[in-house]
Amino acid sequence: MRDLICKILFNVSYDSVLSNLASLIIIGSKFALGVPVLLFEGLGALIGLFGAFICASASSGPDDQGGESNSRLEMVGNILAFLASVSTALYLTVAKKLRPKVDLFLFMFLLFSLASLFLLVYMKVSGEAFEFSFHPEIGTFGWMNPVFDRLPLELYMAIICNGVGTTGYIAIMKYFDPVVVTMVMLMEPIVASFIGAAVGVSTLPGWVTWAGDAVVAVGSIMVISSGSKKTESIDATEALHGMK
Repeated sequence: MRDLICKILFNVSYDSVLSNLASLIIIGSKFALGVPVLLFEGLGALIGLFGAFICASASSGPDDQGGESNSRLEMVGNILAFLASVSTALYLTVAKKLRPKVDLFLFMFLLFSLASLFLLVYMKVSGEAFEFSFHPEIGTFGWMNPVFDRLPLELYMAIICNGVGTTGYIAIMKYFDPVVVTMVMLMEPIVASFIGAAVGVSTLPGWVTWAGDAVVAVGSIMVISSGSKKTESIDATEALHGMK
């Protein structure tokens, strides 16, 4: 939803860059709070963002001449994209704190339940047509229709995209720093390019995008390798006293 709104409002290159600042926001917050930041961690985040900018510049077309009103929409889009990055950084930071304390199934159940409620509220406020029925177009249970582009597609999205993708991100939050997850997210367009070409719905990108993807991959590897070198200290004093 965030990406759709941002891309409608302004140039895609700004959307791709400003909406992927979560890793830099997390690292900047660490630095401001006095938390140690590894060299490869910060440098890898900068390199990954630079790669995303290269990919965005390759996919963006010429600007439309919309005058002052278009400039205002672009400014709103810039703000929304930046707020999206801040929200992502906050979301992953909170998830990192909660993940060791909350069961994964309960975490995901609450996450998707709240997301469904927020989406219904947004549709109501924005005037989007919907009804509590099995209507294939506007019904909230329309996805249950046994046709190819409804139930099978929804099961694929639920099991593969959400069950493996989103749940996988949350699961590894127990073991990895949030900045590692944000860098892995930057790899999603690369994987999507191969999947789209494999199923015949898109073509492979040009050499500029490949170069940007390579830069993103290098930055991600740097951040992941730096995260693997971190150790987490646990205070076992209370547990030891309890054994006496």
